Amino acid sequence: MRDTTHRFIPATDPLREVFENGRVQHPDGHYLDIKANISKINSDALGRFVRERRPALVVEIGMAYGISTLSILDALRENGHGRLISIDPYIGWPTGRLVALHQIRRAGLSYLHEHLYEPSFSALPGLLEKGLRPDLIYIDGCHDFDYVFVDAFLSDKLLDVGGTIAFNDAGWFPVCGVIRFLTKYRKYRELSAGLPKVYRSRNVVFSLIKRLAGCSSLDRYLEKE
Repeated sequence: MRDTTHRFIPATDPLREVFENGRVQHPDGHYLDIKANISKINSDALGRFVRERRPALVVEIGMAYGISTLSILDALRENGHGRLISIDPYIGWPTGRLVALHQIRRAGLSYLHEHLYEPSFSALPGLLEKGLRPDLIYIDGCHDFDYVFVDAFLSDKLLDVGGTIAFNDAGWFPVCGVIRFLTKYRKYRELSAGLPKVYRSRNVVFSLIKRLAGCSSLDRYLEKE
């Protein structure tokens, strides 16, 4: 007789689907080509960082298809404690939200996760008002300078000493500019997170500019001192 027992799919399986096939599953069963996600090297580094640091609370700004979300949640599951709050308003992109939450359900990790369906500039003050103190904040929202700066400013208010802000797409000049501000004018030190410095860009000139500016393309992790 066919076994009809419900079994959760481990979080690594949806992640493997993404990085092997470049697709994610929609709730109706069909697959979509990936349009927005973190790279495998950044996903691996994020999961490794969570496993090593064992945060009690992680906040993620920007969920997209839920790839970084699964990277964090899978590590929290292995740690045996911790939870994740993801912030993403999905303006004009309802499919993204459906797909992301579906991946989390498939992985059986919804019990560790909360999604705030609003912009980060309103959600982060709400967390501050509740007295929440995350150990790690992963910023991968809008990459315009004003949005990144506001995300970093509010994240700094939420973090205690020893907390970490991580930036995806750190090679984008607005993101890199905010990182430079934090390391120069606030008390933050950069952590390696096991990631090399990569300055490749669309052409040799831009690659040189990124190298001179110190704008590595891979994720960067800053610890509050």
